[in-house]
Amino acid sequence: MSQVLKVDNLTSEVEIRSAIEVAISAVKNGELVVLPTDTSYAVICDAFNVDAIKKLRAAKQQNSDVALPIAAGSIETIRGVANLSTLANDLASALWPGPLTLLTVAQDSLSWNIGQAGSALAVRVPHHEVAQAVLSGIGPTVLTGAQLAGSQSVQTVEQAKSGLADLVAVYLDGGELSPRISTVIDATTDQVRLIRSGEISLARLREVMPSVIDATAS
Repeated sequence: MSQVLKVDNLTSEVEIRSAIEVAISAVKNGELVVLPTDTSYAVICDAFNVDAIKKLRAAKQQNSDVALPIAAGSIETIRGVANLSTLANDLASALWPGPLTLLTVAQDSLSWNIGQAGSALAVRVPHHEVAQAVLSGIGPTVLTGAQLAGSQSVQTVEQAKSGLADLVAVYLDGGELSPRISTVIDATTDQVRLIRSGEISLARLREVMPSVIDATAS
């Protein structure tokens, strides 16, 4: 039976901290957790736990070839798994935490099973206090939308629970979120390209890096 724990604005700091600790413990024990982020609700698991990743894919009814994104509580943790180029590092340093997903290259030394070998590694640091606290207590974490594969993103725990049900051990309920999507940048080459428009505008990206190419216009 899943636990649903409140972490919204009406929840005390003590209760929120307790809920965060429960979530961290669940992930470390190989379970799935749903939490609020700066875009939508996400489901997370230990990035290095093969069984947990299988459970996540089963919960989402997702093909095992789909590459899974990685999140963390800080850019320093991301640097441990992603080979960030100078350009990618500049964008991340300026815009993380925030709704920016960077497509990068994984470090060669990693041994994990997060998707198709050789595909780009999607990484980000969400700008949400609860998400950051949970992720900071775990390390590199698979973080993907808390909805069934092919479905729309979810803005409430109830929506997430209707799809993922009791395959998720802990749901952190931060209330209803405003629908947002992260901006996606391909930083796998020397030409940094915007490939999905989102919460961070092209204008804002170019304030940081004027050379960003708008690949969404083609």
